[in-house]
This record gives sequence, structure tokens and C-alpha cells, in this order.
Amino acid sequence: MDQEHLTEILSGRVVIACIGNRMRGDDGVGPYVADLIRETDRVRVVDCGETPENFLGTIARLNPEKVVIVDAAYFGGSPGEIRIVGKDEITGGGASTHDAILTVFADYIEAETGAQTFFIAIQPSRTTIGDSMSEDVAEAGKRLAAAINEIIRSQG
Repeated sequence: MDQEHLTEILSGRVVIACIGNRMRGDDGVGPYVADLIRETDRVRVVDCGETPENFLGTIARLNPEKVVIVDAAYFGGSPGEIRIVGKDEITGGGASTHDAILTVFADYIEAETGAQTFFIAIQPSRTTIGDSMSEDVAEAGKRLAAAINEIIRSQG
């Protein structure tokens, strides 16, 4: 994960939209990260669960300059690897566990608010219903949330 790029992404009015299903092992890493981030007036967190489209109005009302989408994504990395990826990488089919809706979600946010969208992907290991979150992915979620919290704190 590129700390400098993450710092740049988290400047201004930001909504962090965390996506995933807690009942599907590593797919729940987005909501897990949402639980660990400390909101401020400038940085808001929305736990979208597995239906981000239901939170479009909520996000639009927050009037963000940037929306950061956190989700489990298959990108061929090691379990727990974190990458900041572009929208074009999500549309590659099978990248995110929710890739089809994510591009529509991002397009709508951009059109409705003018906000830039960014994706933070965490490589899952297991996403079967009833699985628990793997240690690698849980640690990645903690690292990501800690990095975000530190950047938020340092930016005031």
C-alpha cells in the first residue's frame, strides 16, 4: 500500500464506503475496517454491507470531494495484500467480490457529487458463507484502518 498516495486520497472532504458481507469470511473486511476508523467532520465512514447501492443517497448528502471504496478483491495478490486500484482495474471482471455494482456505484457517485472515486482492495483468502475472517485479512484490515486513522489525525 502506497502511504503517500493514501495520504493524498484522504485529503479534503472524504467518505470511506466500506463494502462486504460479514457472514462470508474475508468478504467482511470492508465492514471490519469501517468499525475501526475514527470519523471526523471531514472524513465520514459508511458501512454499506453488501448493498452499496442502498447508500448512494446517504453518500451524496455528505457532499464529498472524494469517495474511497474499501472492499475485498481478487487481484492475484497474497491474502491480506492491500492495493489502491483504479476503476478500470475493478471493471476487469471478477476483481472485486462485488465488481459489477461497484463500477455503477462509482459512476453514480461521480455524476451526482462530482467526487473522485478510489478503490482500496484487500486480497481475500476465503469468502464462503460461514467462514471466519482469515488472520492475514484481519491483520490487513487493522493495518489499513490504523494507517487511515493516523493520516486523519495528522491532517487535523
